Amino acid sequence: MSEPDRVPENDWALQEHRFALTLLGACFGAEPGPGEAVQTGGRRAALGLFTPTPEGGWGTLAGELSGDGLLVQGDVRLPGPAAEASLVLVRLAPEEHRLAWLDLGTPGVERRGSRTGGPVGPGPWWIHAERALIGPAFVSRPVTLEPGGTFFGLLESYATAWAPEAVRCAQEGARALRRAARTSGFQTSQLVALGITAVEIEADLAAAAVRRTGGLTVAAAAARALSAVAAKTQELQEGFGLDPGGPLRAADGRAATLTAFLGGPLFLENLAARTLGLMEMR
Repeated sequence: MSEPDRVPENDWALQEHRFALTLLGACFGAEPGPGEAVQTGGRRAALGLFTPTPEGGWGTLAGELSGDGLLVQGDVRLPGPAAEASLVLVRLAPEEHRLAWLDLGTPGVERRGSRTGGPVGPGPWWIHAERALIGPAFVSRPVTLEPGGTFFGLLESYATAWAPEAVRCAQEGARALRRAARTSGFQTSQLVALGITAVEIEADLAAAAVRRTGGLTVAAAAARALSAVAAKTQELQEGFGLDPGGPLRAADGRAATLTAFLGGPLFLENLAARTLGLMEMR
């Protein structure tokens, strides 16, 4: 597939399946019943763990145990609208969290285009749960959110695998901007040239970091570079009429989708700070 035809969001969804969804099944026990169809590739799921919050903590659903399982309530953001199920984090008490497989066809689950409602578009979207029932077989053991635990370690491994792809996408986007500027009336504009150079440097620095190491800190740098190139692409497209193409064009919702994976730069910075003991995430 040629570079202009690549669909990175599809590649990233497969990567999320391989490095996160299937491996997090370990939190459900030796023989996890939940998500079996997802884990074997029969259904498409997405991680619902990276929902932005004003407090900068984990995006969780509120949970309440019932005789038939677990009742959940709240809102979760997902990168793209193709998922049939989501792996979510449920808060049962201030210090007790569990993972749960939430079928998006469950009564009480609504698909929304934003946190407050609206139709679902091509970009990130939301699921709203209103006392949706999850059967006991689809709820994990209690998980610890502390660094060093199985849950956190698997997320860090996923972030390490994702960072090179994010950097590659950012560099492709920066090259697309440079090509578009050179073949347009903006080739002599210092304003445009300096703006593109700034995001090129950020993407290249993130690429250098990815080559040396992994982890959440590097993933946060990759996410910052990705968001910076996406923002510059949107600025030049909407403000100057420059159509750069590339993987981060804003018109089809692709940039918004790609920058929503792993929650975006602020979410990843908070996770990285948590591993360094600089802040506490709940």
